[in-house]
Order: sequence, then structure tokens, then C-alpha cells
Amino acid sequence: MNRFPAQLRRCERGAVSVEFALVGLVAIILFLGILEFGRGLYMRNEMSYAMDLGARKILTNPTIADAAVETVIRDAIRFGTSGSLLITFGTTTVSGVSFRTVLIRYPVTLLIPGLTNQSFMLKVDRIVPLGSG
Repeated sequence: MNRFPAQLRRCERGAVSVEFALVGLVAIILFLGILEFGRGLYMRNEMSYAMDLGARKILTNPTIADAAVETVIRDAIRFGTSGSLLITFGTTTVSGVSFRTVLIRYPVTLLIPGLTNQSFMLKVDRIVPLGSG
């Protein structure tokens, strides 16, 4: 009868499970964070590429309509839904030089469950010179 508690004190069968639970949780969270970061970086890169195509259209034809540039940008987006993409156009003049500004934003919600329900905005903008005013 006295040997039973002594055997329990020396038993280490469950120690590996507890250690794995602690280390595994950190590893899984780190892995999911890396996936989310990579996903965000991919989306930002695609948005930058789409914006470069739109800026190129403006550079080759400064009088191109905003709708035509918007179509080029939306067609270049290959993730999510291009309908969620928010595109804003504007113009500005600095030192006699006219510029056309384009800003695109995309709301991103994290895929990690339970972390947050809020989305954040990825933003890319370009300021394209139109020539002397």
C-alpha cells in the first residue's frame, strides 16, 4: 500500500504530453501568424502590381477616364473579390506640375479564429505626373 504513492511520484508518463501542449500551442500560434503575415504580404503585392498597371495607363494616356483606370486595376486583382476594393481618384498641382492621385484600399479580416472580428485596411497609392499645368 505504501509503494503506490511512491510510484506515482516517480511516474513521468504525462510530462511529455504537458510539455507538448505548452510548446505546441506556441508553435501553432507562430505558424498561423506567419501564414497571416504571408497572406497580407501577398495581397499587398497584388494591390501594388494592379496599381502599377493603372499608373502605367495614366502615364501613356493622361486624359484616360477614371472608369477605365478602375477597370484595369480591378481586373488585375486576383485575390478575394475585386468588388471589395475601394478606389479613390484625385488631382493635385505642385509647383505648376499636375498630378493624378489614385488610392486603393482593401478590407482584410484575419483568418485566425477568435483573434479579432475587426478588419483592417491594406492601402496602396500612386501619384502620377501629368506634365506641366
